[in-house]
Amino acid sequence: MEIRFPARPRPRPTPLVTRAFPSEAQGLSALTLVVLLATSCTVPSLDEVYAGCENPLTVASMFDGQPADVVLGGRASCRGIKATVNVVGFAPGCIVMSLRDAATGTALTQSYTALSGQLPGALQVAVLPPRGWGTQLSLSAKAFETSCDGPQVVHDAQAMTVETKAIHSVNLQIQAEDADKDGYASRLSGGTDCTDDNARINPGADELCNDTDDNCDGVSDEAHFKLNQACEVSADCRGISRCNPVTQTQHCDTPPAKTVYPDADGDTYGQKNAPPRIVCGDIPPGYTSGPSTDCRDDLFSINPGRQDLCDGEDTNCDGINDEAFPAKGQSCTELSTMCEGTQACRMDKQGLECMTPAPSRWYLDADGDGHGENTVVDSCVKPAGAYVNLGGDCDDGNPFTHPGATEICDDLDNNCDAQRESVDQCPAQSSPLWVPKVVEAGGNWLTASSWGKGNIWVAGTNNRRARMTSSATEFTTISSTLCDGSTLSSNTTWTSSWSDPTDGRAWLGSEGGLKGYQPLGSANCVIVADDDLKVFGLAGTRTNNVLSLYGASASAATADGAAFTWNGTGSPVYNPVTNRLSEVFDVHASAPAHVLAVGGVSSSPRARIYRLEPATGLWNLETVPSAERLRGVWVVNNEVAFAVGDAGNVLRKTHGTPWVAVARTPDNHNLTSVIAFGANSAYATCASGHIYRFNGQGWTRVYNGSTRLNDITGSGPDDIWAVGDGGRIIRWPSWPDSPP
Repeated sequence: MEIRFPARPRPRPTPLVTRAFPSEAQGLSALTLVVLLATSCTVPSLDEVYAGCENPLTVASMFDGQPADVVLGGRASCRGIKATVNVVGFAPGCIVMSLRDAATGTALTQSYTALSGQLPGALQVAVLPPRGWGTQLSLSAKAFETSCDGPQVVHDAQAMTVETKAIHSVNLQIQAEDADKDGYASRLSGGTDCTDDNARINPGADELCNDTDDNCDGVSDEAHFKLNQACEVSADCRGISRCNPVTQTQHCDTPPAKTVYPDADGDTYGQKNAPPRIVCGDIPPGYTSGPSTDCRDDLFSINPGRQDLCDGEDTNCDGINDEAFPAKGQSCTELSTMCEGTQACRMDKQGLECMTPAPSRWYLDADGDGHGENTVVDSCVKPAGAYVNLGGDCDDGNPFTHPGATEICDDLDNNCDAQRESVDQCPAQSSPLWVPKVVEAGGNWLTASSWGKGNIWVAGTNNRRARMTSSATEFTTISSTLCDGSTLSSNTTWTSSWSDPTDGRAWLGSEGGLKGYQPLGSANCVIVADDDLKVFGLAGTRTNNVLSLYGASASAATADGAAFTWNGTGSPVYNPVTNRLSEVFDVHASAPAHVLAVGGVSSSPRARIYRLEPATGLWNLETVPSAERLRGVWVVNNEVAFAVGDAGNVLRKTHGTPWVAVARTPDNHNLTSVIAFGANSAYATCASGHIYRFNGQGWTRVYNGSTRLNDITGSGPDDIWAVGDGGRIIRWPSWPDSPP
């Protein structure tokens, strides 16, 4: 097609330009070609180019002011060819554009390599035929894969008539298939790629030893790499040429090469300083692949690999005897037994051992009765903790039970002979019983405290106090209202007590907040303090003959409880206002450093246990399992404590462990008090009139009553008292009929 262009003013020459191909968004990939044309040092005038050409054609005018990708020919002409070369299917490494004059055979040829590595696209070519050429011209485009020197893949050409003052438009297409985009067109489309679905296979690829024609030269790997032919690594190592499947390279496949040495004694260590021999395949007889370090190749028992024996011989060829045992003869401590001894050779001569005397046997004594359970620690030094060197304890949670113990009247096997006590060990030579009696039926006994076997104080409503000593068979009741010159109300209710074991004095606390004591041999009491705060529980200790009293009481603040410490004179010292307590109902102590108060709140979790910190006077809350409110507590020692409460709940703390819930008492009745002698020996009372015994595994009901019981006390499992409403007092294992 020709386009005639009208006459127009003669433009200034337009310099050679380049531009980018359209983007893929326009349907074509970006492609930039840079064409370098040979030019002379001077630019001829237009008259010299075409005589009579008033309005010469420029590149800008051919493409409506836009630059061309390539300019073939001069800078200006009176005719032109506007060519579009469509590159389809592959990215050639070189395109050669040629313009030929049919009349003279003269041609302009230009190669373009800027396409290498680019995606296909469209090439805009401006052709300006030189002066003197005829009108019959042909334009061709040839594509090459990697360089212009390689084989031609595809070409397209078109002949045309190009008149003066005309622009001829032409479309050429270069099309080939390069499916794997490796720069090589498939053989089916004129290229040289023998496998166009694998970019790693093409004429430019390195040939690998992988049974594949990687470089498309038609030569098999067997021929290329001379496979399956004999090869040699050394004089002693011959093999077959094969492909290495990992590296895909040719290698000489031989048996593994080994360096061997003479080994006369067959201990796998070669003769020291012997020359090496390199072999493939099997090791020759009399040789070894081991190191040549055997100092005695005539003795199997001596070589550098032998462990240096503790026998005075050099068995490892280092020239030194027993250097591996420098500690032989030195003092030592056997860490497992902490026994002192001396390092000596073992019987097997393989090392040293600490020769010590036989260690002692130690048993953990959890209940402090001098006998431990059967778990043994062998040591020359007493282990930390409550260890003793007597074992065989059949109940290490009851201090009254151990081998050799005296049988007492507690309905248990005390001496670990698998037999309970006979009636000969019980009062009046009769079977042990819980014997109830009514003492002062007109009132309720609310508190009881023992200060030795057979010695007990009880107190309760109607201002009554009663005592029994080990020499008596009945209680002596005191109801005197005279108290150190003061007169008490006959309705005074004593709610708590603690008996001082040094003098038998009963320290008392009342519902109305009275705090005082009842001397053992007097009918009158002594009031020391009165603050109107009900005392729920009272306990005491004597350390170096110093009296310390502790109380659980009501608080002036609603819904709060209080706890106090007291030396028996002046006013008690209550917990600070910043140290708030829930309601507390009991307190007990085994020493000033082991004081606990218990109680609780109405919302869950209800249980509360507080431990007194002697240094600060603060009552610190203990971490306890979820349980109902607690009503009674007993501290056996610094290792064991029990707390009991509503719905049969029981908590126990043993040997530094956290508080844990143990089995509830039968019936889940509300428990009112507890006494304990060890981790496996405890007794509790309930509001329904029952008494329960704990043996470490669970609770057993040992007394079935129907009248509420309020407190329990005693000096041991063979001397227990419980008190309750209606003047009820219960004694185990019998009621005293005569002095014991």
